[in-house]
Amino acid sequence: MILENNGLKIIIGKNVPETDAPILPEETQEDPRALIYEICRTITEGGYNPVSQLVGYIESDDPTHISNYKNARTMINRVDRDELIEDMVKTYIEHLSSVYGENNSDNEN
Repeated sequence: MILENNGLKIIIGKNVPETDAPILPEETQEDPRALIYEICRTITEGGYNPVSQLVGYIESDDPTHISNYKNARTMINRVDRDELIEDMVKTYIEHLSSVYGENNSDNEN
């Protein structure tokens, strides 16, 4: 099953071994941003760098760049990669607009 939330598609129903899978609240399972946050938290807990792992995954579309610690690799497969990239770029541009935009009172021209 594919759900769409906040412009991102997530895949529900992939088998995750219950012994390794973190227990995610239902709202996390349906919210791609919350799922990415949980993946990053899990990767960090495992002693890995979530930024470098996510960048490797995004560049290659190869989930083996994501640690398998507590099934983070399986969780990343539930988020549509193209939608993730689009959301990340959109969020980054919105952040830049808030920092450098013309409505910023700290912005001296």
